[in-house]
Amino acid sequence: MAQKRTDKAPSSRLPWVAAILAIVAVGAYLRFRNLGQIPPGLHFDEAANGMDGLNVWKGQLHIFFPANNGREPLFLYLVAVAVRIFGNTAVAVRLPAAMVGTLAIAATYALGRGLFRDWRGLMAAGLVAVTFWTVALSRISYRANTLLLLFPLWLLSFWRCRDRSRLAPYLLAGFLLGLTQYTYTASRFIPVLAVILVLDWRKRLAIRPLLAGAGMAALVAAPLYWAILTNPGQGVLRMQQVWLFARDNPWQLLLLQLKQHLLIFGFAGDPIWLHNIPNRTPVFLPVALLFWVGVITGWRTADTRALLWSVAVLLWPGILSVSNYPVPPDQLRVLQLAPVVFLLAASGLKVLVGRWQTVSLVLAAVLVLADGAVSFRDYQRWGTARETYEQYDADMAALAGEIAANPAITYLVPLSPAWGGEWDKYWTIEYLGNEPSNYLLVDPPYSLHRLSSDAVALVKWQAGMHLSADPQRRLDLGLDLAGWRETHEKSGRTYTLAFYSRQEPSTLAYTLPAGREYQGGFHVLGLNLYDAKLQDGQRKLTGDLAWESGKYERPLSLSLRLNSLESSAQVQVDSWVLNAQGQTAPFWGVGEQGTTLLEAVASDLPPGDYELSVVPYFTDTLEPLAPLLSSDGYKLGTVHLP
Repeated sequence: MAQKRTDKAPSSRLPWVAAILAIVAVGAYLRFRNLGQIPPGLHFDEAANGMDGLNVWKGQLHIFFPANNGREPLFLYLVAVAVRIFGNTAVAVRLPAAMVGTLAIAATYALGRGLFRDWRGLMAAGLVAVTFWTVALSRISYRANTLLLLFPLWLLSFWRCRDRSRLAPYLLAGFLLGLTQYTYTASRFIPVLAVILVLDWRKRLAIRPLLAGAGMAALVAAPLYWAILTNPGQGVLRMQQVWLFARDNPWQLLLLQLKQHLLIFGFAGDPIWLHNIPNRTPVFLPVALLFWVGVITGWRTADTRALLWSVAVLLWPGILSVSNYPVPPDQLRVLQLAPVVFLLAASGLKVLVGRWQTVSLVLAAVLVLADGAVSFRDYQRWGTARETYEQYDADMAALAGEIAANPAITYLVPLSPAWGGEWDKYWTIEYLGNEPSNYLLVDPPYSLHRLSSDAVALVKWQAGMHLSADPQRRLDLGLDLAGWRETHEKSGRTYTLAFYSRQEPSTLAYTLPAGREYQGGFHVLGLNLYDAKLQDGQRKLTGDLAWESGKYERPLSLSLRLNSLESSAQVQVDSWVLNAQGQTAPFWGVGEQGTTLLEAVASDLPPGDYELSVVPYFTDTLEPLAPLLSSDGYKLGTVHLP
């Protein structure tokens, strides 16, 4: 017997209810399981949310939170509730994201049922529940997750205004539209989408209720926009930072961003480990192919056309935003598209299969299971990767525990030059360590802070985001000169902690004036030589050499040499010459100034007068740079070692 073809839902609603409950349960499991451990650590943006949540209970209430470049408040008040209940933990700041991410599964289903009245809502909800894109970002404390929930609810409520003249649905749609503005920066584009849909549905909407709904939206959003307008420095700071047209060659960059964001539908992905396995497409290729079928055929009916307008408008928050350097595409800034993308994919499957509902449900289930299996495999890889560990500040999270557990020790934490600015607090340490006072952040030029404690621990990065911090080891030198002596070390995954105790300074310092200029423009500006007596009787000689760069195509090294004028004793130590960013000579600018530390530990070095020379040379060939205008060759001066 031929199978009866139908588009209608079964007479009983029980199978649909059971199906969506099962999908939501699976989605909840994927979002809540090991929430505090995967991803590892706690990214400083997440910790900033936690600090705002803690500050809410101290009376710091905001409509627009000014910290961390300015943020909308809805998600942060959810975080405040969570940290009140669960304390300063990674779980607390991520719990609201997992909760609203789970509810977004049900919201996607509701939108699909409201638009199509068939199985397509189930397929889209299943994909939102299991795909890597939405699962990964729903486990991170990102306020974009609230927009992932509210956007499909608003679109559904606005769709239900069609062919109705009652005021209630319009007011509900207006309220949800206004509420979306409190979620995430990308929500600024939703009013644009609303205007486009009004034009598309102009014959199906009642004018007076529509105006009332618009008034409701304006009324709800007004406090937020007033807070932004009265504090424009913070209100639009983040948008100014990422605005594409503030970059060089903006039109060329616009084309690049547009192309890359279109390719996320099956062919490209976010290149940073923070959001993704680099370049992994957020939309599973078979699902993406169905999405493109839905795009090509979707303009004929109002329901799928509403989804297409959503994609056309809400892709632009990603296209127009560039963080620091071009890293297209950004899957976080287009997260709100997931429900409509998967509904369009379901519509593409319907176009190919036709009205055979049973066949469609089987194929939809196969797609969801396949996407879920691939996503689960990739998520396990992502959650345990070294790069993810480093991106999520897991090293700082570990340090926060160390710092909080040892209040008598002052921890010196150098930050990478790439961070820029002057930092006095690090949110990950502040949040997880319960705002400890026994640590100091050190930015370039890495000068030693005044220390009042009797014990110090210096963080020496071995990997991670701050690997380039203190490339010349200025903090080591500063501790030495201040009389601190290293007692022992403790190794972490991405750093070593060097522990110091205070002693009387026993270092002699010698200052040599401006030195020599060499071929190519390299110029020794001066040299400080430090002579320290170690506890084992050995002598530690440290040369702190200041230089100015010339123009070179090959890396340079320096050789510091001390030759006794009275015996055959000599000391030689060599080092690469790197600038403050840890770069070799081919990457320097002409006239750039830097310093290089050269250290040597010598035993049985007799006292007396020593000639001190500095020889710069090409690292690859050992060919020395010839000194210019000097009859003394490489000699800088003479020092007397007692």
